[in-house]
Amino acid sequence: MTDTAEAAQGGGTGTAADPVTVLYVSGMPRSGSTLLDLMLGQFVGHCDVGELFYLWQSGVERNFRCACGEHFDACPFWGEVGRRAYGGWSNVDVADVRALQRRVDATGRLPLILSPRTSPAFERDLDRYTELLTKLYRAVADVSGAKVVVDSTKRPSLAYILARAPQIDLRLVHVLRDPRGVAYSWSQVVELPEGTSTKGRMNQRSARLTARRWVTVNAMVAALGRRGVPRVTVRYEDLVRDPRGELSRIAALTADVTGVVDPLAFLRDNEFDQAGSHAVAGGRIRMRSGPITLALDEKWRREYAPGNRRLVAALTWPLRRRYGYH
Repeated sequence: MTDTAEAAQGGGTGTAADPVTVLYVSGMPRSGSTLLDLMLGQFVGHCDVGELFYLWQSGVERNFRCACGEHFDACPFWGEVGRRAYGGWSNVDVADVRALQRRVDATGRLPLILSPRTSPAFERDLDRYTELLTKLYRAVADVSGAKVVVDSTKRPSLAYILARAPQIDLRLVHVLRDPRGVAYSWSQVVELPEGTSTKGRMNQRSARLTARRWVTVNAMVAALGRRGVPRVTVRYEDLVRDPRGELSRIAALTADVTGVVDPLAFLRDNEFDQAGSHAVAGGRIRMRSGPITLALDEKWRREYAPGNRRLVAALTWPLRRRYGYH
C-alpha cells in the first residue's frame, strides 16, 4: 500500500452513516461556471472549492495561489484540510495520485466506470480513487463547517465516479451556454493572474474541436441526470438575466440538507459581493474580491468570424436547439 492509500484509510471525521453532500457543477468549460461557482459559494451552508480535480496538480504539486491570495502551502484552510484528510499533504504521493487520475478519471474510462463487470485492477483503482476523494470532500466540509461542498470541476467522468460513491450524496448543476459563445471564448487569448498557472494564459481550442466537445460533454451530463442523480439545468444567459430565479431553482436542490429555502440574501438585483473563497483552481474571476456585476457577455455575436459561427452552429445544431439556442 502506498503512502497515499494509507493516508486515505485514516483521514476525515465523518461516519459511514454521514454521506458528504456535493453540489457538482458540470458542463462545458467557458460556460460561466466560475461565476456560478462564486455565487453558489455564497449560499448559506455551502463551501465552494473551485475545480477540485486540479487540486493535486495546481495546489499540492505546483503550489499555485488559492483564491484567498495565499499560495497553496501557506493557505490555512487547505493546510487543515490536508491534515484532516491525509494527516498532511506531505503524506500524499502526488505523482501516484495523478497517475491514478489518468487511469480512472477520464472520458475514455466511462464504459469501465459504468460497467457492472470490469477488471480487478480497474476496480481497485476506482475504489481507491473514490475513497481518496471522499476523504477530501469530508475534510472540506469539516474544516469549513459547511453542509454542502460545491465543486465546479465540470468533468463528466468525475461526476459519474461521484454518483457511484457510497459516501457521496451527489447533486448536479448542469450549466450551459450558447456553443458559439463558448467557441468564441476558447478562441481568445486570456491572461491569468500571476501565480495561478505556468503558461500565464488560458488554453485555446479550434472552433471544430470546441463544437464537438460541447455536444459530447453536454450529452454525457444529461445522461447522468437520466440515471437518477438530482439535477438542475441552468443556461448562462438565463442566470445573468434572472439570477434570483435561476439560483432559487438550484437552492431547492440542497434545501433538504441545509434547511434554508432562500439562501440568496447576498444577491442585490444584478450584483453581489465576492466575499472571498478558497477555490483552488478555476477561471480568473475567482481571484477577485468585492462587487461583481452580472452582465451578459455576447461579444461573439459581433466579433466571432462568421465562418466559425456557422461551423459551430452546424456541428451543434440538434442539441443546441434542444436547449433553446435557435
